Amino acid sequence: MKIASLDLDIHRGLIAEIGNNHEGNPEVALKLADAAVDAGAHLVKVQIIDPHRLVNRAEGNRIAQLTSFKLDREVFLEMARRVRARGAMFMASVFDCESLVEWAPQLDAIKIASGDLNFDQLLVAAARTGKPIVLSTGMSTYDEIARAVGVISAELPKGVPVLDRLALLHCMSLYPTAPEQVNLSAMVELRERLGLTVGYSDHTLGLDAALMSLALDARIIEKHFTLDRNYSAFRDHSLSSEPEEFSRLAKVVNSADAMMGRGFRDEERVDSATRRAARRCIVTKRAINAGAQLTADDLDYIRPATGFSPADARTIIGRRAVTSLPAHHVLRGDDLQ
Repeated sequence: MKIASLDLDIHRGLIAEIGNNHEGNPEVALKLADAAVDAGAHLVKVQIIDPHRLVNRAEGNRIAQLTSFKLDREVFLEMARRVRARGAMFMASVFDCESLVEWAPQLDAIKIASGDLNFDQLLVAAARTGKPIVLSTGMSTYDEIARAVGVISAELPKGVPVLDRLALLHCMSLYPTAPEQVNLSAMVELRERLGLTVGYSDHTLGLDAALMSLALDARIIEKHFTLDRNYSAFRDHSLSSEPEEFSRLAKVVNSADAMMGRGFRDEERVDSATRRAARRCIVTKRAINAGAQLTADDLDYIRPATGFSPADARTIIGRRAVTSLPAHHVLRGDDLQ
């Protein structure tokens, strides 16, 4: 799957989830976008929320909070401009169909939050844009996830396979998530059963879970991002990474594929030059007379590996010395008959 120029089959992607950590302050929002790219984010993500299309009007306090967090359209567009000017990408979780259709042309990818995995109308709207979709799977059963994949697949533009447009993020919708609740095996199962690009949306404190997900071949990592965990009492700050921590994660994400390597498909190991110094060869343990038949007690095994391998001992025992051999003589083929 590709998001703009980022081919996730080749390079892993790191999403800085700004969310609402700007708390409605345009200056802070722009600082967050700049700092996220500085820290190594490949994608910067915001949340585009129309409170009256998300929350029941009876939830007055929640609507008031979300309204206070709203940013003007021009602020989001400036964030996108800054991010792209630095070579990163801009994406958003959009929480209603009308806003999604309006914003899709401005986004490199559309994020569907875990809470909307069964919001078919939003899934359909996202699929019909033809944009890459990243779908979080918190709170969901496998059957619910598979069903959502089917809904999206059926509504993509004609001839576009779902594996080219959809990535799944394993997620636990707990804030914060305790280490024993992470269940990274579910991410592996999603990849094996659905054959899609998979990743991990992290709500734990620290980096351990995100780093472990990389070892399980997460192709995308999403981590909440803030300038200061103590910025305010708003919950998301406390479970977010500050720039220094996020930068450490970015370095590992960027080097993960190189560290994973290609297994035994490589024609030559990069450490092959160490073999001669680190491995052993067969030498005579004691002086051997010409014509003597070698026994196991006549052999010793020492570094460096300049002669027969210890694995060749069985082919040497029982053969005779052509000439007299001193102790610690490196045995070679012309020494034996």
